[in-house]
Parts: sequence; structure tokens; C-alpha cells
Amino acid sequence: MKRDVMTVKLTLSVDRQVVEKAKRYARKRHRSLSALVTNYPKHVTAEDEGPFEIDPLVQEVADEIPPDTLPKLSDPKYRYLKDKYRRGRAARP
Repeated sequence: MKRDVMTVKLTLSVDRQVVEKAKRYARKRHRSLSALVTNYPKHVTAEDEGPFEIDPLVQEVADEIPPDTLPKLSDPKYRYLKDKYRRGRAARP
């Protein structure tokens, strides 16, 4: 039995070269870029369920991100957004 899934549009800012590389990767594997992008949040939000395998595209894209551009875990904005999206609603400061 097929389960109905509600989807939403999401706007992201991603380096143009990363997007082009991801599109080529998806095309070679006969998958949509949306399907590939959806895999990462699915895995991240399932972290409490035990270990998981990272999609090869996600690992490849992650390797392209310079470490000094990643958010600092102590940054209040990072903590707010992490809590907001982990719970699915805005967190109160």
C-alpha cells in the first residue's frame, strides 16, 4: 500500500559547482536531485535510531565544504535552527 507523503518546496543556497556536480551524479544514477537531497535529512533525523549509512553523494558533497565555513556548535543561531528543525517547529529563545 502506497503511503501519501506531503511535500513542501524548500529554497537553499548552494555553491553552483556543487549543484552541477550533484545534478550529474543524480542523472547518472537515474534519480532526481530532490530525492538525493531528501536522503540526508532523513538520515540526520533518524540518528536516535542507531547508526546509518551516509548516501555517497552526501559524503561527496560534504567533502567539498571547507571546514572553516561550517557553523560553530556554540553559535546561538546554529543551536536555534538545530532545535527548530529537529522538533519541526520554531523553538522559543
